[in-house]
Amino acid sequence: MLAGASWVAFRPADLPKAAAPSTAKADDLLDLLRQTAIKRSAVIEVSEADINRHLCATLSGKIPGMLGGWVAFDGARVDLESDNARLFLIWNVKGFIRTASVDFTISRADKEFHVEVLRGAYGHLQMPRGMMRLLHPALEALAKALDPEIRALFQMNQITIAQGKLVLDPRFPHE
Repeated sequence: MLAGASWVAFRPADLPKAAAPSTAKADDLLDLLRQTAIKRSAVIEVSEADINRHLCATLSGKIPGMLGGWVAFDGARVDLESDNARLFLIWNVKGFIRTASVDFTISRADKEFHVEVLRGAYGHLQMPRGMMRLLHPALEALAKALDPEIRALFQMNQITIAQGKLVLDPRFPHE
């Protein structure tokens, strides 16, 4: 059973299609989020493809230490479903693609947003959220790299995860 579980865990997950390269600047998504938060005038939709294009253009990394010679961070992708999102982390290990993913949801309580990890997977091996603790350092590094985008996103009044898109409402609530 252990060998079978290892085989399932090392098989990379089926990733969302990579977004085609764009002639748009890499910081267009960040600028859009910032301008929307400032203007607070209309609901906007950000497509999954736009998010993945931004992640591709923005993220790069190296694995420090002895592992750096044979392991390379190969990026991140997002798959947006209704009410939750799946974040894929991708590594290249000596020419073989390895993946891990976490499913999460975003909710708002009063003035604070909460991101809750629901479950995850190493490759194709589905795991409960407690078993995803090993990804904590990678997720922290990702959050640090995307800090401006996260700050701009959490300036919205409402964030809704829909099929293939984020729906962002920056308008003030009616009182």
